[in-house]
Amino acid sequence: MEAFLSRTPVFMALLVLLGLATLGLLVVAPAIAPVPVVGAAFLWWVCRQPLRTLTLALFALAVTVDLVPEVPYEGHWQSPLYFPGKLLFTMPGMSLPLLDIAMLGLLGLMAYRRATGIKLDPLPTPLAKPLVVTLLVLVATIVWLQVWGININGGVSRVARAQFHQMLVLPVMVMLFNAALRGPEDFRTIGRIILGGCFTKALLGAWFIVAIARPRGLYHEYATTHSDSVLYVTGLGVAIYSYFEEPKRKNFWRMVGVCAVILMGMHYNDRRLAYVSFTLGLICAYVVSPWSWVKRYLSRAGMLLLPFFPLYLTVGWQNPTGIFGIVGIFKSLVEGENLAKGQLDYRDIENINVVHTWERSPLFGTGWGHPFIELIELPDISHAFADYLYFPHNSVLGMLSAGGVVGFSGLWMWIPVGIFLAARAYHRAHEPEYRAGGLVALSVFVAYINQCFGDMGNISWLATLLVAMALTCASKLAIYTRAWPTAQPLRDEVSNPGNSGGEFA
Repeated sequence: MEAFLSRTPVFMALLVLLGLATLGLLVVAPAIAPVPVVGAAFLWWVCRQPLRTLTLALFALAVTVDLVPEVPYEGHWQSPLYFPGKLLFTMPGMSLPLLDIAMLGLLGLMAYRRATGIKLDPLPTPLAKPLVVTLLVLVATIVWLQVWGININGGVSRVARAQFHQMLVLPVMVMLFNAALRGPEDFRTIGRIILGGCFTKALLGAWFIVAIARPRGLYHEYATTHSDSVLYVTGLGVAIYSYFEEPKRKNFWRMVGVCAVILMGMHYNDRRLAYVSFTLGLICAYVVSPWSWVKRYLSRAGMLLLPFFPLYLTVGWQNPTGIFGIVGIFKSLVEGENLAKGQLDYRDIENINVVHTWERSPLFGTGWGHPFIELIELPDISHAFADYLYFPHNSVLGMLSAGGVVGFSGLWMWIPVGIFLAARAYHRAHEPEYRAGGLVALSVFVAYINQCFGDMGNISWLATLLVAMALTCASKLAIYTRAWPTAQPLRDEVSNPGNSGGEFA
């Protein structure tokens, strides 16, 4: 890009256009006259930056700003991060959000540099082949369900795009992250970015509840957004697994401090799914990890407490408050809020309806753009969510009804592949930081699955960003450790052919 701009005729033509645009705005709208100059300077700065810097900055921005499409703070407050979140995730007046445009622009910049031989960015390691195949299958399945649902079965195209947009962007995110990141040596930087997002959301959420909602007597179901559950679980994983893999005093106290802030955020956000995802992530890490002294200590402590667990569960089931609050969370998930009154919950009725819709076309589904059938009529919530019949909360069942067994397999295949790569690479990594990264990736997959099962995770921007990063890290760790072999040599093998240990320079 710099070489292109340095050509005198091109540079002069762009300079003339810039001057005319500025003069025109001075006449029409003087307040925004500096925009062309500022925009040109920003574009020039962007073109001189490494792809890694730009991508990590975009990722940091995306996990930190308000997730405006999910109505943060239930619309009762706009934090200082609301406006950048609105620009990034919605971009009023444009068909694509700014996040999409930025990712495509960075991939275009990468392609231009490759085509012109600019060596600013190193060649990326290849993605693991099974992951490439499943992501291609994902795209092909989305296209097929668009044709099947809209062109053949006459669905609503306006709704269809919203049903698959984030899933379609997922391969683009993985492609960009893979091109930008060097390898497992970037895990520490990614972890810090995630913790920064967690701290920001936790502190803003606590401020909203304590300083704004409660003094005004506002009722709130959550503080920031539902999808922040995935972010909080990821941040807890970064802190806990770092200590778990390198149990030093410094790591212990850092874990305590980080967990205190994030658990505060989870408390004020008040999403049951966050605690379930966190617990299942810990169980998954416990099962996968080898027998270190930390695991042996925890196992012995668990064995000592095991005889008291039935008593704790029984008492907590009858009185789920105080120290038995955890039992109350799981009781509400099992029984629902209205079962004791002889009524079904909204979510239970919705799930029955979605399963009924799937049973009408179990193999190929309805395709995109079709609502689920109300076997049992739901309360009308169109005043708050006009298209609620197209977006069931359980998006796993939603994908099953839209794609049938065949379509759901294509939409979901990349998840077991990502879990396989992360688990296999974890056992072949030696550095504690890299092993912790493998466990964090596993916990993200667990949280994403739970979010899809419990709260429309497949259309969540934040959940998609985090799982795309987890996929990329799992693949890079698998290539680095040779958990999944590749014919392309790693960077250190190019510079030092005698070294076949598979470590990056």
